[in-house]
Amino acid sequence: MAKMSVSGLDEYIDKLSTLGSKMPEVAKRAVQAGVNPLADEVRKQLEKNLQGSKYSTGDLLNSLGVTPVGVDKNGVYNAKVGFSGYDRKGVPNALKARAMESGTSRQPKKPFMRPAVNRAKKRVLEEMGRSIDMDLKIYAE
Repeated sequence: MAKMSVSGLDEYIDKLSTLGSKMPEVAKRAVQAGVNPLADEVRKQLEKNLQGSKYSTGDLLNSLGVTPVGVDKNGVYNAKVGFSGYDRKGVPNALKARAMESGTSRQPKKPFMRPAVNRAKKRVLEEMGRSIDMDLKIYAE
């Protein structure tokens, strides 16, 4: 699963606090807007890693998905980018992704998740900010 922490958003937190009861809706939309560029970048990096592989069936790429936006026990809104299901041979796709990312005793590591998170971070923050600004304009009226 891709995981990204964001800090330095104090001004948005202050703006969101003025929304009151509308804040959960705005936060969910912002997280959803931010997770899409991250998923796109992970898909792009994974395709790059799988390119030219004679063993690739496409099962791993097809299993990439995004969870719905949720709230954890600490009240933090989040969505996850990860792999679900099994390939044609019954191997969990999450296990295959982890082996590719970290390597095994037989396979050298070919990271794709961490580089994707690093590349997408700025775009994710911009999309989340754009979503929050748009909602603030709507609800401020």
